[in-house]
Amino acid sequence: MSMERRDFLKGAALVGGTAAAFGLAGCAQQAGGAPPDEADKAAVAWDQEHDIVIVGAGGAGLVCAIAATQADPDASIVVLEKLPNPGGSTIVSGGNIGAMGTDNLLAYAEQTGDDIYKDDTFEMYWQDKLKAGCYYGDPDIARLFCYNSRDNFNWLESLGIKWSGSRLYEEPVEMPSDFTKSAVMQASQYLMTYDEEGLSTTINRKIRYNVGSTYKDLRGGGGNFQCLLDNVGTLANVEIVTGSPVKDIVRENQVSGEVLGVVLEDGKAIRAKRAVVLAAGGFGANGKMLNMYDPRIDPSTRTSGGQGNTGDMIVAASLVGAQLLNTHCIQIDFGGSVKEPSMSGNNNSNPFGGPGDYIDVGKDGKRFWTEKPSDEQYMDAELMTLHQLGYTSWFRLGDSQSVAANRTPENLDTFKSTYGSVVDTIDDLAKAIGCDAATLKATIDRYNTFIDSKVDTEFGKSKSLLAHKIEKPPFYVFEAGYYCRTTPGGLRIDTNAQVLDVLGEPIPRLYACGEVTGNVHGRFRNNGGDSWCDLTCFGRIAGANAAAAKPIM
Repeated sequence: MSMERRDFLKGAALVGGTAAAFGLAGCAQQAGGAPPDEADKAAVAWDQEHDIVIVGAGGAGLVCAIAATQADPDASIVVLEKLPNPGGSTIVSGGNIGAMGTDNLLAYAEQTGDDIYKDDTFEMYWQDKLKAGCYYGDPDIARLFCYNSRDNFNWLESLGIKWSGSRLYEEPVEMPSDFTKSAVMQASQYLMTYDEEGLSTTINRKIRYNVGSTYKDLRGGGGNFQCLLDNVGTLANVEIVTGSPVKDIVRENQVSGEVLGVVLEDGKAIRAKRAVVLAAGGFGANGKMLNMYDPRIDPSTRTSGGQGNTGDMIVAASLVGAQLLNTHCIQIDFGGSVKEPSMSGNNNSNPFGGPGDYIDVGKDGKRFWTEKPSDEQYMDAELMTLHQLGYTSWFRLGDSQSVAANRTPENLDTFKSTYGSVVDTIDDLAKAIGCDAATLKATIDRYNTFIDSKVDTEFGKSKSLLAHKIEKPPFYVFEAGYYCRTTPGGLRIDTNAQVLDVLGEPIPRLYACGEVTGNVHGRFRNNGGDSWCDLTCFGRIAGANAAAAKPIM
């Protein structure tokens, strides 16, 4: 049985019911409520018009605006931001960028004598990128990401951002001390191999991690974003409008024809004579949406990224025919304090150093997994363990030996008053957790025997992480949880940053860049500095192509 393209695309309207399920405002249809086959651009009463409408004033949106202006200084551009302030996830990022062969990396190599940059190639970077994403990423999109990385780095430096160093991003994963008891290991996503020292072979064969970003007297992602904001501030043709959430994308017909503009939540319709660019972030701040795409993730899960990343434009674009992919590829980090608002952790909320300094126990006072760094290789295994046990949080505890060397008395005072408990006995430690004291004592005593033998016969904790016994008061404990770092899945784009429909065809005059897209990274962002490399690469491409579009008259 054959099916016409027009009939197939009508099916996209069936996803309209998902908007209410996610708590999003409205569904994407023509202003005035006209049926899809009767909608006409003449029926829309436009309140404003611009050449280019960019949805989202984070890093990707501002890069897009700058690039569009460089392509056509006369293009009228509006950037619509739903939150009171611009910035999104970009402003809370570390500001590091992945790019190979940069002057920064070469200078760092000369200073340190480290030759790990030697003989690196764009081809090698591309292969590593695909592997790091478990081959879920689009090869052609990943190629642009890698091959354009140095040029994009230089472009950002031309705006005023500077980087001053490098370091390893991906650490080797240690072999378990007891393979037979390492349930987490058995669910690993990677086919692990180990060297003679018991360390895994890493995915990234070279360092492409540019760190230490500065702009004027500012550092990190906030400084980088301020640079973009200052550059946009010099552009007379660009207007940023905050507090302006977009509800709908207007297309000539529900799932066919050209994209014409957007409608705000207050009903205002804004025409885009050349293009609409979606740069509104992912859905990491929408717990219901996270849970829908990965039922192991609790709907209460928070994000360390932008609080405006609720997936509005992913849903709105799907309702005008856009294709979604890799939406199950949600990146989770484990171990931050549930009381830490940013969920990223700091010296006040976590007194401990590495996983050799503490143990994790459930509400019953028993260990339930191997304590380890938050490696992406084990993310699914950790999530499955928590889901199976019904845990959305657990307790992390250690003793006086567990406190990291750089924690100050002020840090520890704040920890005790705000984030956790500091006690002198195991009985009091059990009270802080709410578990049976005898059970907790048995857990700690058993763990201490593993320190002597250097073999964790319960969960296979790595030998080097069996560092010291938990025995010297005071004891420290806090409630830990997990959070969403980023959502690599979303809208499918092509190499022009144009959004594709469910049949893989470009949707006329609709582009996307940044975390709203779904085929750049694959399973993970795991190369180091991926977000800045991504938003710059596809923000520039989207901006240049949007500016080049012939205006609708």
